[in-house]
Amino acid sequence: MPRHPSSRTGVAAICATALRGLAAIACCLSIVGCGAYTLEGRAVVGDYSGIELVDPDDPRLAGTGTSGMTVEVVRDPESLGRTIVTRASSNGSGAIRLVISEFGVGFLEETWELRVLRGGAEFAADRVSLPFNPDDKRILVTVRPGDGRSRSTLSTEAERLLGGEDSRIPSDSTIFR
Repeated sequence: MPRHPSSRTGVAAICATALRGLAAIACCLSIVGCGAYTLEGRAVVGDYSGIELVDPDDPRLAGTGTSGMTVEVVRDPESLGRTIVTRASSNGSGAIRLVISEFGVGFLEETWELRVLRGGAEFAADRVSLPFNPDDKRILVTVRPGDGRSRSTLSTEAERLLGGEDSRIPSDSTIFR
């Protein structure tokens, strides 16, 4: 019996099935977010210290840039399992580029903490929901010269313990009082 000219047999059928399968896998991976999530922004000098997500056309992003500001991204900041998933420092013009390679970032509804540090001092922190599309928002780090509070040794030690690092708490620490 003659076959219809548009029917696929043998190698052609296998190739067509394989292509459909690859297309389905690529679609699933793009939805789940297995690629790197990149959030960009700037650290600028201002009248106050803070960190926030703003629209890409926010005029404050054009302010005077400041270098050496480190931004840390903390996942699940309110849980005992919180982790610092990435950190990046501003360059000479103040530009910051955070690459987050965690599962579900921007896709799952969750709270993240953004912290601004420099030379052991914390300048600002805020809890945010990261946007689905990182191109929709920019990080704006505003730093007032002279700001920045020292991080206590107790909070630094607690973060080390939660991070699983091997460390010792001195017996005269306030944690034992």
